[in-house]
Amino acid sequence: MPIEILENVPLKSLTTMGVGGEARFLVHVKKTEELAQAVSWAREQKLPIFVLGGGSNTLVSDAGFPGLVIKIEIAGKVYENVHHGARVTVGAGEVWDDFVRDTVLRNLWGIENLSLIPGTVGGAAVQNIGAYGVDARKTIVEVEAFDIEKMSTKWFAGHKCKFGYRESIFKKDKNLVVTRVIFDLPHNGTPHLDYEDVKIFFKTKGVTNPTLQNIRDAIIEIRTAKMPGAGVGTAGSFFKDPVVPMGHYEELKAQFPGLKAHLQGDNTAKLSAAWLLDKVFSLRGVRNGGAGVSEKHSLVLVNHGDASAQEIISLANEIKRSVEEKINVVLEEEVVML
Repeated sequence: MPIEILENVPLKSLTTMGVGGEARFLVHVKKTEELAQAVSWAREQKLPIFVLGGGSNTLVSDAGFPGLVIKIEIAGKVYENVHHGARVTVGAGEVWDDFVRDTVLRNLWGIENLSLIPGTVGGAAVQNIGAYGVDARKTIVEVEAFDIEKMSTKWFAGHKCKFGYRESIFKKDKNLVVTRVIFDLPHNGTPHLDYEDVKIFFKTKGVTNPTLQNIRDAIIEIRTAKMPGAGVGTAGSFFKDPVVPMGHYEELKAQFPGLKAHLQGDNTAKLSAAWLLDKVFSLRGVRNGGAGVSEKHSLVLVNHGDASAQEIISLANEIKRSVEEKINVVLEEEVVML
């Protein structure tokens, strides 16, 4: 079956931020073969390509995109039993939290702390998503990607994916499009309960030995409490946590007692961007037209319903400028700009 190329498609409805213009062309891809067809068509038309997953980490410009947007909707979950648990091959277009829910129901450990993160499985690998002390890379053993330059498919072992903090080879190399991800998940895992919010949650509840389902439920409740209300667009955490030399960290710690940071063991510290934006800059609830900072979480920029992409970008740039001028820390966007 030939692929169906759509024209002049509004992109705001395909992203969680809910802003931006139209894609000149868009195609929904459900198979790797269709992905190859889409790439070939774009080449024939001499058009740029942008690959879109769940749209949860993307900010589309008001001008839209002049080329072909390829929306990855490759589905499928195959569970293979192994002696310690399961090896699961998942299509890149599967909804991430649906997959997490399935693994918890099957008593498979490893990604329960990543519950309720929006987006797709492919996006999880590209971004190496992380939350509450867990990164996706800890459970990913292989990633299948289509190379749009070589027009061929290749499997990458986990250690070849160049995973880092919200980074991977797939984020850096735009020719690689994730199509499937393989996870290794045990039946007997170790709970990750060291994160402060998680500790406080279970202490308040009086739970000392939480089950796998208890942990998922806790993460969902914690995350929900920090999310904007219904009808408010967001792309989640807009900025990455900045990494600074230990000397600079010590200076900031002396200046701002209570500064939250993770010492990385390589003479650097990863600062909590949320803590800085909240405690040092008091940004919760700040607005720029229809754009603003969430009143529930200072790291989340929001569309109150009528924001333009430019208003969001202007607000983000002003925040970056203020942080660099006041404390000499450079913030980097986690959100992908289109």
